[in-house]
Amino acid sequence: MEATHSLFRRVRRLEIHTRKLVEQLVGGEYRSVFRGLGMEFQEFRRYVEGDDPRLIDWNVTARSTFPHVRILSEERELLVVLMVDVSGSLNFGSVSLTKADRVAETAAVLALSAVRNNDRVALLTFSNRVHDYIPPDKDRTHALGIVKRILEASEHHHRESADANQALTFLGQVLKRRAMVFLISDFRYGEETDRLLGSFAKRHDLVGIHVFDPRETRVPPVGRIRFRDPETGTERLADTNSRRWQEEFNRAVQARAAAREALCRRARVDLVSISTADDLMLPLRKFFELRKRRRRH
Repeated sequence: MEATHSLFRRVRRLEIHTRKLVEQLVGGEYRSVFRGLGMEFQEFRRYVEGDDPRLIDWNVTARSTFPHVRILSEERELLVVLMVDVSGSLNFGSVSLTKADRVAETAAVLALSAVRNNDRVALLTFSNRVHDYIPPDKDRTHALGIVKRILEASEHHHRESADANQALTFLGQVLKRRAMVFLISDFRYGEETDRLLGSFAKRHDLVGIHVFDPRETRVPPVGRIRFRDPETGTERLADTNSRRWQEEFNRAVQARAAAREALCRRARVDLVSISTADDLMLPLRKFFELRKRRRRH
């Protein structure tokens, strides 16, 4: 019972903490970025000068003597899917937040923003397997249930690695219409994710949200430190004062960043990086501005 009360308090604190962020997001930016993502067929009509040639339906045109275009209307609601990594590596943190905390905070902002905008939101949690899937719905209770499930999941999978392939395959089977999918993770994936990610991004609007801790990009020279892998439990001792160790660490950081960016570039997936040490809204705002500029061109 005490554990249940503690979890409820965490969910409630997270809702209160993110309330202002949700208001900022919904106050004009959210819908302007994702408006028009879902389009449904309304009718055919004859082509007139000024129509977008890309909307010409060649099958109907072939059966008639005049070109015809498809008339589309914006769907009344979006389908938003939070694809949340709950693997062991997310439990690392060198500041006041762990990566799992930031993942939960980001997911809370997106889920509550979606339901505030009357959109349907679903959740899938995964590590090296699919853990949970909550089908889409669109009320506040549903959004808070999603936050609760993420907090629960992050506490139970400390020794599991991340494999997005099973999660992508599962979503590909259950999603029957185009969706706005946020993959929230620290992106510790191998090359085997490349093909599936690209195939999935062709059918859905996929955005990667890369959550990281500042100590994953820079370790100050403070002498000997024992590092522990949160997924395997393996420990190793490193001399952070060593110039050679610092150079090798920096090369590894650059290689991981290059591999992550190349993966998303090949799959044509937008990528947002969010640190556990920084303001959550700043990178989200930059991403939204980029999306809005892209829509205008």
